Amino acid sequence: MVFRKCIWFPVVLLAVPALLMAPAGAQTKALSNTDVSVDGFYQFTSNASGNGITDTASKSAGGAAFLRHSYHWWLGWEAGYAYTRFTEFYTGQPFGYQHNLHEFAGSYYVHGPRALGIQPFATVGGSALLFSPTLNGGQNVPYQVRPGLNYGVGVNVPLLTSHLGLRLQYRGLMYKAPNFGEAYLTTNAWRETSEPMAGVYIRF
Repeated sequence: MVFRKCIWFPVVLLAVPALLMAPAGAQTKALSNTDVSVDGFYQFTSNASGNGITDTASKSAGGAAFLRHSYHWWLGWEAGYAYTRFTEFYTGQPFGYQHNLHEFAGSYYVHGPRALGIQPFATVGGSALLFSPTLNGGQNVPYQVRPGLNYGVGVNVPLLTSHLGLRLQYRGLMYKAPNFGEAYLTTNAWRETSEPMAGVYIRF
């Protein structure tokens, strides 16, 4: 239930500003070339090593919501939120550090021409990553925010109509491994989180 709330809340949060972009009589025009999606993904992250410490992250499932708008036939922007929960295991530490990962992202969105109705796209942008340790598994360390680079490639596949479709994509994140403000957890190393993703979009 908590997971569902985490996913649907950002969908509403992203959709409402789009609906308020114009007066009622002009909303249809304002929302043209705009879509909202809900996606599920599988997360796996590379190890980060430094200072004699290796940080190994567990794998997990997650969910995301995105708002996209195209202001040119090939170019647009994307705003998104993603959530997952996993555990960091550090060299020399007897327990893992479980946390919720909240990502707030803004990206450029480039899309190509359609072929047989299928449209390829790519994204690149910046993210704010909030590592929020859980109550029971977070070992009482504080939360931490890291900046990150996000990027992705994928395709939109329409289902019966151009206003509804399936979105398949690979999405990646590059950022410095979290240390939660503790020297004994610090690697000073960057790592990549991979997120193969599938979802449904609605185009206005």
